[in-house]
Amino acid sequence: MEGTANSAKCPVCQARSLPIGTRNGYEIFACGACGFTFVYPYPTADQLTDYYASTYRDASAGFYPKLKSRKRRALVKSLRFFRHVRGRKVLDIGCGGGVMVEAFRRLGADAHGVDISGNSIEFARRNFPGCTFYCENFDAMSRRDLRFDFMFSSELMEHIAGPHGCLAMIDALSGPGARIYVATPDAGHQAVPRDILTWIDLCPPEHLQWFNRSNMAHLFDQYGFDLE
Repeated sequence: MEGTANSAKCPVCQARSLPIGTRNGYEIFACGACGFTFVYPYPTADQLTDYYASTYRDASAGFYPKLKSRKRRALVKSLRFFRHVRGRKVLDIGCGGGVMVEAFRRLGADAHGVDISGNSIEFARRNFPGCTFYCENFDAMSRRDLRFDFMFSSELMEHIAGPHGCLAMIDALSGPGARIYVATPDAGHQAVPRDILTWIDLCPPEHLQWFNRSNMAHLFDQYGFDLE
């Protein structure tokens, strides 16, 4: 991503973005055109891999935090997508410990999950053997000879360094007529403080970028997806 200490090119719309302050030692930039907000510079891929590889959420092969409540919420949430997952090939992007993948499997999906957190994937593989899990980054996953009918991403987009790696993977793995569901904090929501630097979701290095509805739609449009 191009930029200087005083400005950076918006990763979504390529317009000029300016610094608005710092949080946890990270410089925060905001695009004056589309409102996309992001840390600049982003952490490197190696830094993120190290961050999530073995310590995130204290997960291990035998433990995942709040497992009972996560399973209950995943089951309830999965029912919203029944018609999209029943008998379909499904991928949960950023699947963590795999509880949503297992919920989709229970609804009759050929259920897969991908995450870079090694300890989370180890837990998922041990506890949900009826599902398929991948511990790898977007580029590696993109190169797999796989096509999915439905892809699900919840509370992931804010964690990654730039939007295009994930979107390129989604594009590469989309089968004919594929549908994508994405949930991420809405920086344009009325509940977000006027001074966005005080927003609880502005918490790098865990969260690195913040979307609103219009720039998220614009991002997917660049890859040929239509908003439903």
